[in-house]
Amino acid sequence: MFDHDFSGMVFAATDLNEPNRMSDPLLRPYAQQILEGFEPSKDASVLDRVRELVELLLPTGRCSIEQVARSFDVDRRTIHRHLADCGETFSSVLNSTRVDLAERMVDGRRYSLTEIAELLSFSAPSNFSRWFRTQFGCTPSQWRTRPQGTARP
Repeated sequence: MFDHDFSGMVFAATDLNEPNRMSDPLLRPYAQQILEGFEPSKDASVLDRVRELVELLLPTGRCSIEQVARSFDVDRRTIHRHLADCGETFSSVLNSTRVDLAERMVDGRRYSLTEIAELLSFSAPSNFSRWFRTQFGCTPSQWRTRPQGTARP
């Protein structure tokens, strides 16, 4: 059900004890490896975890310091302090993440420039183009039209 406090699935306890007739025991190590990849590294820094959250939240349009702090279950000032210890700010992390994503997305050509602007949470494609020119020295269209394999314009 949408818009409920609980998001999950409910099973009868007896169903959980039933063997999965479709399982393949040879895939167990592979599945375990994938699941372990989802766990944050024990030595992952707050900075790395904030970057990951920013990358996940940008396309939703809800990427803010408040949302990141909520994900950590701390106050936003705590996030600011941890980032300051690393010599970063939330804005610098947001911008560097946008730079990485923009470069990949514009190069990849999977998305239109308008879609990229939306995915990177810009309010308008013109704002994205202006930001892109500041970061890369050319417009996204110019970036896309350069011959493949050549250096940045």
